[in-house]
Amino acid sequence: MIKFKCYRCIHCCFFVTPNDYPVLLKEEVNRLRNLAKKYNVNVTFKKINDIFYMWVINGFCPFYDVKERRCLIHNEKPLSCKIFPLLLNIKTREISASMMCDWVAKNIKVITNLNLQEVFPDEVKALIELYKRIVVLRGGGP
Repeated sequence: MIKFKCYRCIHCCFFVTPNDYPVLLKEEVNRLRNLAKKYNVNVTFKKINDIFYMWVINGFCPFYDVKERRCLIHNEKPLSCKIFPLLLNIKTREISASMMCDWVAKNIKVITNLNLQEVFPDEVKALIELYKRIVVLRGGGP
C-alpha cells in the first residue's frame, strides 16, 4: 500500500492568494499569537465567523525555516497544516488532495481510488480531530 511521504517541497508553506490561506479555529489563533511572540514573528488573522479565522500569509509562513525547509512549530501547528495535503472545504465539507503537493501530483493516478485513511493516516487523524472540534464549537450539531 502506498503511503504519503512529505517531500518537503515548500508548497504547503507558501501562500499567494487568500484562497490559499489556512483556515483556523479561534483556539489556534490564540496559540499562534503566543508562538509568534516566542519566535518574534508577525501573524495576521481575519475573522470569518464565530468559529473560523483566516490566517493571512503573503509568501512563506512566518514559522517556516526556508533554509532548512522545515516548520519551526511542527508539533504545535494548526490542524489545517496537519491535514495537508488534504484540504477541507468548510462550506461543502468536501475533502480533496492538493495538487500543489509534489507527492500528490506524482501519485495522483495511484491514490485516486484508494482509502484516504490508508494513504494519509496522520492527516486523516488530524481531519477527524478538526471535525470533532468544529462539532463542539457549533454546540454539538452538524
